[in-house]
Amino acid sequence: MRFQLRWRTLCCFLILCLGTLAAGCQVFGVLASAAPDPTVDASYKGLAHQRVAVMVWCDHAMAIDWPNLQIDLTRGIQGRLQDMARKKDHPKELEGATFPMPESVVKFQRDHPELEAEAITDVAPRMDVSRLIYIEVQQFATRPQESVELFRGSLTANLKVLEVSSGKAKVVFQQEKLQAEFPPKSLEEGTPSLGDVQTYEKTLEAFSTKVVNLFVPHVEPREEFDR
Repeated sequence: MRFQLRWRTLCCFLILCLGTLAAGCQVFGVLASAAPDPTVDASYKGLAHQRVAVMVWCDHAMAIDWPNLQIDLTRGIQGRLQDMARKKDHPKELEGATFPMPESVVKFQRDHPELEAEAITDVAPRMDVSRLIYIEVQQFATRPQESVELFRGSLTANLKVLEVSSGKAKVVFQQEKLQAEFPPKSLEEGTPSLGDVQTYEKTLEAFSTKVVNLFVPHVEPREEFDR
């Protein structure tokens, strides 16, 4: 009889412990889901009080297929940085930063096609800037190769930041294989009913966001941060 009483007491205690543990896990899950998305620091912090330009390069075949890609991407990235720098609550990483017209950068490239054969460290000092964000587009598409009737935007590029001083330039930061996709988390075979125009614009927008986020603190969605 005494043994049975002790056994029942032990079972009740174990059940109580398990219930408390389960409740604690639920509370922890609620607190975790309620926590704000993490803020990620800027990867490069040298744009403040500098004259900054964005230069986009893509090969001739890509330029034929997408004649506006170069200027649209230049405008998208530089325009975002410029808009953020103009705000009263601008990030300190963009304090006092100035920017030339994106069209003037593209015109410089088109007026001097011979510069494509030169190293970007030799080209940057010829521009009226102290910081150059140089982007080499490696791949761009609005449709997957396997199913061209569907839509899935993708853009891959290498990025370099050059600091220019006293007529010389050096690469001080680089990010290889920077990628963006639209729609995010879409199936590899693509999505119907989007269209090339929307897919083009949204893919460039997604990539521009990734580039800008390298230079300012930003909130990263938790599922992206934990991946």
